[in-house]
Amino acid sequence: MTKQFKFQYNADQHYQLDAISSVVDLFEGVPFQEQKNIFALTTNEVTPNFPPDEYLDEIMLLENVQMIQERNNTESQGNELDISNDLEVDDGMVLEVAGNDSFRVPHFTVEMETGTGKTYVYLRTLLELKKRYGFTKFIIVVPSVAIYEGVIKSINTMREHFRQLYDNQGLTVIPYDSTKLGELNTFANSTDLTIMVMTIDAFNKAKNNMYKDTEKLQGEWKPYQYIQATRPIIILDEAQNFESKTAKEAIRTLKPLFVLRYSATHRETPNLVYRLTPIDAFKKNLVKQIEVIGISELGNLNEKVLRLVEVKRTKPLTAVVKALTYNKGELVEQEVVLKQGDDLQAKTKNNDYAQFIVEDIRYGKKEEDQIILFKNEISLSNSDSMLSKESIFRSQIERTIRVHMERQHTLKAEGIKVLSLFFIDRVKNFTSQDGLIRRLFDESFEKIKHFYPDFKELKASETREGYFARPKVDSPEEDAVDTDGRTKPQREMEKRAFELIMKDKERLLSFEEPISFIFAHSALKEGWDNPNVFQICTLNQTSSTIKKRQEIGRGLRLAVDQEGKRVENHDVNVLTVIANEQYQSFVSRLQQEYIENGTDAPPPPKKPEQGEAKRNNTLYNSDDFMKFWKKLNKRVKYNLTVDTESLIDKCVERLNYFKFPSPLIEITQGRFIMCEYRISLIETEGQRAKLKIQMEDSRGTTSEKELYVEVNDDLRKITNDEHLRGFRVLNIDKLYGEPYIKFTNEIVIKKFTPYKFFIERAEKPKKQVEQTEKKVYPIPDFITRTANETSLTKQTILEIFTRIRDEQKEKIFYNPEGWISAFLTQIRITLSDHIVENIEFKVEEAAHIPDADVIFPEIVKHPQRELIKSGIAGLYDKVQIDSEVERNFIENLIKPDAEKNNTILYFKFPPKFKIKLPKVIGNYNPDWAIVRKYNGELKLELVRETKGGVKLDELRFPHEKRKIQCAMKYFEKIGVSYRVVTDSSYEWMDIKESQQLSIEEI
Repeated sequence: MTKQFKFQYNADQHYQLDAISSVVDLFEGVPFQEQKNIFALTTNEVTPNFPPDEYLDEIMLLENVQMIQERNNTESQGNELDISNDLEVDDGMVLEVAGNDSFRVPHFTVEMETGTGKTYVYLRTLLELKKRYGFTKFIIVVPSVAIYEGVIKSINTMREHFRQLYDNQGLTVIPYDSTKLGELNTFANSTDLTIMVMTIDAFNKAKNNMYKDTEKLQGEWKPYQYIQATRPIIILDEAQNFESKTAKEAIRTLKPLFVLRYSATHRETPNLVYRLTPIDAFKKNLVKQIEVIGISELGNLNEKVLRLVEVKRTKPLTAVVKALTYNKGELVEQEVVLKQGDDLQAKTKNNDYAQFIVEDIRYGKKEEDQIILFKNEISLSNSDSMLSKESIFRSQIERTIRVHMERQHTLKAEGIKVLSLFFIDRVKNFTSQDGLIRRLFDESFEKIKHFYPDFKELKASETREGYFARPKVDSPEEDAVDTDGRTKPQREMEKRAFELIMKDKERLLSFEEPISFIFAHSALKEGWDNPNVFQICTLNQTSSTIKKRQEIGRGLRLAVDQEGKRVENHDVNVLTVIANEQYQSFVSRLQQEYIENGTDAPPPPKKPEQGEAKRNNTLYNSDDFMKFWKKLNKRVKYNLTVDTESLIDKCVERLNYFKFPSPLIEITQGRFIMCEYRISLIETEGQRAKLKIQMEDSRGTTSEKELYVEVNDDLRKITNDEHLRGFRVLNIDKLYGEPYIKFTNEIVIKKFTPYKFFIERAEKPKKQVEQTEKKVYPIPDFITRTANETSLTKQTILEIFTRIRDEQKEKIFYNPEGWISAFLTQIRITLSDHIVENIEFKVEEAAHIPDADVIFPEIVKHPQRELIKSGIAGLYDKVQIDSEVERNFIENLIKPDAEKNNTILYFKFPPKFKIKLPKVIGNYNPDWAIVRKYNGELKLELVRETKGGVKLDELRFPHEKRKIQCAMKYFEKIGVSYRVVTDSSYEWMDIKESQQLSIEEI
């Protein structure tokens, strides 16, 4: 019987949990919503997320946004979020078909790099919002059929995982279908967690069924009015697609309680609360590393080369072409920018382009609509060029097949099915019987397969599949069209094609399925990815409409094995891109796309041959290395002696003084209040300035304050006025004799030139927050839940609860879920610290020494990693460094010490070397192993951890401190000196007197 493939998900990834909590904590202070039919008009019964005439307190939301931004900034490494001065709220009209109304809704933004689990994060966020606040009505809005199918597929594959995490919590999923409007009854009435998935095209036009009367729904409301009444929470997947005026009006028309925006490439980022940039993802090994193989027309400059790269919508239109240009007497292939009337011969100084004078340039959204015409009657589109395309395509295809088969041969033993994805220039180049790309693939496959046992019995046609839509189900392949359907039948056909892609995702990962080479045009540019895409071959001519970053995103996810488990071996997770241009050109374009998307670019992909480190066999075979390696691999087990009484006491002490979240009642007033602020600089006196702050609001209330400030003073804190957040004094000085004061928000105020600003959001809606009357709620089984999460016994958890002060315990009755969440978190923190204090390691007699050749192979590939020369003592000729601290430690401390004949050898611990620690802390991978002479007579065996500072309490993440504290005990037990050092620790080689016993005499 065939084993069913099933994806497995890791519920404990820190970066995903941070993204989830960054959204969930936005609503701290919102009371739990009891889900029952509390909204009724005639026969229209609706269960809303929030009472019909109430709104979220914008002052509270702003405070929470700022708190979360500041919290995330303390854990950031150079990608700090701007602290919001105001809550950014979308305020404007709804679609005209829904009336002449305006609506106001806060948006919150989460930015996560492609391949890092964005869909998992927002789906789990919905479950957390249900658990914490009782919200149940969610609408996921997507820009395309591809993403629509992908989201529904993701929900179905993650459903069981979420059931296990959330006490068997069910998910009702409604794929919105305009022909099945009766399903809106389920969405509106359900008291359970309900998710509706929609494309923006389903409700952004007056002709949509959403805005028409229907007999499929009870009552007199139109479909959109049922949705409005639910006060839905909207999730925008790929939010950059919803920034047009019409899209914003359509979203307002649904009258959401709030909107959550998710994407890797936002253009607008209102209230940005979490950011995981590409550089973060690459550095933290959350996605595959990128390896690039560039194939271009090098060495054949005798033939004419001319190709259209893209048409730019400048004024006037310009075209970028690739041509052969004379540069200092040498013929080189370069990009040339042309406008109407330009002479290509004059631009390139190449007589081969005589008579190539630009007559016209045309722009279109589709590739084939981008055209440049010359007066010699030659025209080029993105899909045509004056070059030998067949030879380039053949080289790319052959290289892709070889890399694919070689990688499959290597990874089969680990249960990993390898996939390759081809982006092609024209659909018919694959779909027609004599299609160029199909023919080249089949010829290349049949030629290469005989060298690889896994493929030699297969036919080329059995291993490839193209994902293209057809005009009719029974139409021949030659009639296939691209998947940007313009007519209703084409869009329906697209939907069927995408359903096939999404439903076969698991099948493609099974060894029982021979298809492993996938061909696409633009169908898979977003919305589809597969964790086991290891090769992407770009046979398309340009990246003007199918961006490189979109293409590469299809293969960034970490691979999975036949059990559905993620493979975290960094040597395995490498994406190879086979590009039809020079490596440098490909990287330059990719870097530029990251920059254009408003984020720092990740490190440039390494050329395969440049990302290798070669082993120094003299050092590797030395007694020094072998003895040290044997000592490092002593069989060590840890013993946990949990002092239950002490643990209980510490938990009780922490919980007795913890501020549990209290339920609140909100009194809403819907009055608009406009406030005008005026800040004036009266005078400066040396390093201080005298300011006047005046306020007047639309109710006639006025206030005026004069105060002296110095650098770093914060007006918000001094005046206790939240409207002045961001006004921290940066500089007080004079320019051309004129005094001025500059704040950290870049606002500059000069004498006699006051700064004015208006506030109307801060007090609209204005709400009064009070403690609610004590209403008792049912208490779930939090003892079992906490015991399961912490591995402590129920008796221990019960004892902790019993000993807490009565007034702290009583708070559980009035806000159970908020209380339980805090209770669990505080116990988990206390337990982690307790384990670190009490863990002990024991060296056992029997030892299993891993094969050093496996851990330290002759050649180690480091794609997308920065390597530096390691010097005479390096175990490899190059060493990978992950930070400037590591670079300086090696360059300024280790290498000079080796040149003095002190450091004998050193290496960076491979990722496979891990010290096993309790799950609540996580396994530990040290940084550096060093063998060094001491006073010319002894040898020291050292392990050093490089950090920006040696004070553990100042480390960014508490779990890093706990791992290091455990490592101190571990290495002391096996007799190896261990310390945390910085790049300025010139005494890095010093050891404790107690460690002298571990030193071996020469």
